Amino acid sequence: MNCMKLKKLFFSCLVCIFIFVFAFADNLQMDSSVSKTTVALNETFQLTVSFTTDSKSLPDFTIPQLNDFNIYSTSQSKNISIINGKVKNTVYYVYTLSPKKMGEFYIPPFTLNYQGERYETKEIKITVEKAKTVSSVPASQTSAGNASSSTNGNLVQNNKQPVYNLDTTKAVFVQATTDKKTAYVNEKIIYTFYFYTSVNILSNPAYRGPDFSGFFIGETSQKNYRTYIKGREYVVTEVSTELFPQKPGTLTIDKAMLQVSIEDFSKMHDDFFASFFRSARAVDLATDEIKIKVLQTPADVDMIGKYNISAFVDKKQKKVDEPFDLIIKITGNGNIKTIKEPEIMLSENLKKYETSEQIIKDGEKETGKQFTTLIMPLEQGEGTIKILPMKYFDLETKITKSLPQKQIQVQIDENKDRKIQQPVAEQTIEADSTKQNQLPQNMDLSFLFKIYAIVTSAMFWKIVGLLVLLYLIIKLLLRYRAYLNKDQQKLKNKKAYRKSKKYFQKAKKAKNTKDFYENMYKGLLEYFASVLGQSAEGLTSYKIGMGLKDKNIDDNLITEVDGILEECTMFLYAKQSDNLTKQDYNKFYNKTFDILKKMP
Repeated sequence: MNCMKLKKLFFSCLVCIFIFVFAFADNLQMDSSVSKTTVALNETFQLTVSFTTDSKSLPDFTIPQLNDFNIYSTSQSKNISIINGKVKNTVYYVYTLSPKKMGEFYIPPFTLNYQGERYETKEIKITVEKAKTVSSVPASQTSAGNASSSTNGNLVQNNKQPVYNLDTTKAVFVQATTDKKTAYVNEKIIYTFYFYTSVNILSNPAYRGPDFSGFFIGETSQKNYRTYIKGREYVVTEVSTELFPQKPGTLTIDKAMLQVSIEDFSKMHDDFFASFFRSARAVDLATDEIKIKVLQTPADVDMIGKYNISAFVDKKQKKVDEPFDLIIKITGNGNIKTIKEPEIMLSENLKKYETSEQIIKDGEKETGKQFTTLIMPLEQGEGTIKILPMKYFDLETKITKSLPQKQIQVQIDENKDRKIQQPVAEQTIEADSTKQNQLPQNMDLSFLFKIYAIVTSAMFWKIVGLLVLLYLIIKLLLRYRAYLNKDQQKLKNKKAYRKSKKYFQKAKKAKNTKDFYENMYKGLLEYFASVLGQSAEGLTSYKIGMGLKDKNIDDNLITEVDGILEECTMFLYAKQSDNLTKQDYNKFYNKTFDILKKMP
C-alpha cells in the first residue's frame, strides 16, 4: 500500500465519519392578508405578512410606506409545521393599523429580493366607512370591576345610566402613574397610561409613548373597561409597562402624547336636538412628566428582589464519556430576564460544556430562570460540582443576601462499552550483516524502509484510530438498535405508534443532525395527531399542549412532551449543531420513548 492509497483511505474515512451537513435548496413563500377589508374610521385591523421556508434563517424586509394608515402596534410569531410531508418554518409579522380618513385605499405590495429571486405580495383594497360610536362596544369586551384614582375625581363603579354632559372640556383626558416614585437600580416599576373618553371617537387615537430613557423595558399589557366619574360614564383604555431603572439618580419619564378626533356637540341646543348638531374636534392630550428617584444598590450586586436556588443532575447512573445535564433553577421576584448564570467549579474528572437558559413561567408571570449545563465525565471515581454563592439585594429587608452554595457529589462508573485502542509495539528492523550478505545482490530493500516510515508516522495512527472508531460506532449502533427495537415493541400495540413508526425508523438510520431531528419531529407530530384525533398538518407544540390538557394529561408529562418538541426545533434551526454524536441521538431517542410510554 503506497502513500497515495493511504491518503485516499484517510480522507474516505473522514468523509464517512464526520459528514453531517447536506445542502437543501431554500423554498420561500411570501404572503400578506388582512383581518377585514371593510373597517370603520375609529376601528383597527390586522395586516399579516408571512414567510414560509425550509431554510434555518429567514430574510429581513422593509415595510413599504402606508401613508393612508397609522401603525398602532407590531408583533412577531413563529411556527413550525408539516406541509406535504416536509417540515416548514413560518414567521408572521402582524401590524395593527388604523385608517386616517374615509374612502377606498390600498395597502401596497411587500417586496423582497432573496437569493437572486424577487418576491412580491398582492395589493390589498381597504374600504373605510363612517366611524362607529363608542356605545356600540359590547359590554362583554369591557370590565366594570376596575376602579382607580384620578386627578379628575374618584372612580366609582355603579349601575347608573350614562349622564350626557354638554360640556365637552372633560369629554376625554389622559393620565400616567407609576406604582412607586423611589426605587433601587433594577427594581421593577409599573408605569400605567390611562385614556378616558365619554364621547364618540371619530378617528383612531395616535399614541406616542415615552422613550423610557434610562430604563430596561419589560412586559406590556393592556385592558379596557368602563367606569363612572361624578355620574359620567367613561370608556377606559389602560396600558401598563414594566420598567427597570439602570442607573442611580433622578430619572424622568417623559410625557405621553395622544391625538384624537371626537364628536363635538353644540351648546346652543337641548339634549333632544344636540345629536343633530355635531362636528369633529381634534384634541391633543398629554400626561405629566414623572420623576423617579433611583437609589444605588450595594457594589457587586446585580440581582434585585428575593430569590431561591435549587440544583440537580438528570442522570442517576453516570459513566465515563457519557454526558449528563446539570440543571440550576433560580426562582423568585425581580427582574428575571437579567439573572446571570451562576459560577460553577468542577473536580478534575469533570468538564463543563455549553449552557442553555430558559425563562420559567407560571401562566403569563415570569417566576424564574433555568440554566441547563452539559457536563462530561472524564475519569471514573467521585466527582464534585460546586455552584458558588450569588449575591442579591433583598428589597423587603434592604439587606444584601446570598444564595447559598450548592454542592453535588456524583459517582462516575467505568464505561464498559468504551474500548480503548492499545498502542502497538514499535517494530524495529535490525540489519543482519551475515544474512544481508546471503541475499541476492540485485534485491531492492528500499520498500522496507518506506513501510517502516509509514508505520511510525502520525498519519498512520490517525487512520488506524479512525478505523477503530468507525468499528466501535457500528458495533454500538447495532447494540442500540437491538435495545431500541425492544423498547418499540411496547408501543407497537398503539395505533398512534403505527402511524409514526416510519419516521422513527428513519431517525434511527439518519446520518446527520438535521435528518435525525426532522424525522423525530415528524414522528412526534404524527403520534400526537393520532392521540388527539387531529391532522399532523399545521399541528404545533402549543396545540399539542392544549390538546393534552383537554385530555387531562398530567402537567409534568405535558412539560416533558413540550421539552422534546422544543429540543427538536432548536437543533433543526440551530446555526451550529453538527458536533452532535450518535450517543446524543440515542440519548434523545431513548428519552422520547420513555416519555411516550407514559402516555395513557
